[in-house]
Amino acid sequence: MKESIGVVTGGTRGIGLVIAERMLHRGFSVAITYKDDKKSADSAVRYLNGRKTGDQRILVLRGDAGDPDTVADHHRTVQDELGAVTVLVNNAGIMPMKSLEEISVREWDETIRINLSGAFYWCREVVPGMKQMEFGRIVNISSIAARGGGVIGPHYAASKAGVLGLTRYAARELGKYGVTVNAIAPAFIEDAGVFADWSDEKKAALKEKVFVPQLGTSDDVARAFEYLLDSPFVTGVTLDVNGGAFMI
Repeated sequence: MKESIGVVTGGTRGIGLVIAERMLHRGFSVAITYKDDKKSADSAVRYLNGRKTGDQRILVLRGDAGDPDTVADHHRTVQDELGAVTVLVNNAGIMPMKSLEEISVREWDETIRINLSGAFYWCREVVPGMKQMEFGRIVNISSIAARGGGVIGPHYAASKAGVLGLTRYAARELGKYGVTVNAIAPAFIEDAGVFADWSDEKKAALKEKVFVPQLGTSDDVARAFEYLLDSPFVTGVTLDVNGGAFMI
C-alpha cells in the first residue's frame, strides 16, 4: 500500500461505516460522505474518532453523491485537506422498495442518478490522480439484485447492474496503471439498508433464502473489501457476499 487516503461515499452507517472503520484500523485518513441524515453523521464521527490513532484525519462531507458539481467539490476538499485519494469505495445509494408498476419516472431517474451516476462521478474525479501515482483501488458496492433481480425493485436492480458494467470497463482501462477496480455484491445484510429496519419476523423469512444459519452483516462485506484492498492481481471481479443466495 503506497498511500493511505480513502473515500467512502455513504459512509456514515451500515456497510460504509464499517469499511471506514477498517480503513482507520489500517492507518488511513478517511473522508466519508452523506446526504441528509445529520444524526447518523454526528454518530459516525464520534464512533470513528474513538478509533483513530496518531495523526489520522477524518473528514465528513455533506452533499448529494449523484450531483457532479458536489462530487467535484468534495474531491477538491479531500485533496486539499488529506491528499491524493488512493482508495475509493462507492457505497452511497438509495433503495426505495417499489414494484415495476408502482415506481414513478422520477423515482427511477433518482435511483439511477445516485446509485450509478454517483459512482461514475467519483471515479472520474479520482482516476487522474491514481494514474499519476500508478496505484489505486476502487471498490464499487453493487448487489445480488444486479444479476438476480432482488427484492427492492427494477430501478434498484438496473442501477446495481450498471455498477457492474462500470466496474468491468474501468478495470480493463485502468489496470495498466496499477489501479484495480472491483465490485462487491451483497445480499440480505441485516444491519444495512432497508433490512436494518425490518422486523425479526421479516428477517426470518430472508433466512429461508440463504444456505447458512444466519443473515449477513456489514462486517462480512468489509472482509471482502479488505481482500480486494490487498490483492493487486484481482481486478474486474464481483465478490458475492450472500450466504449462497445467488445459487437459488
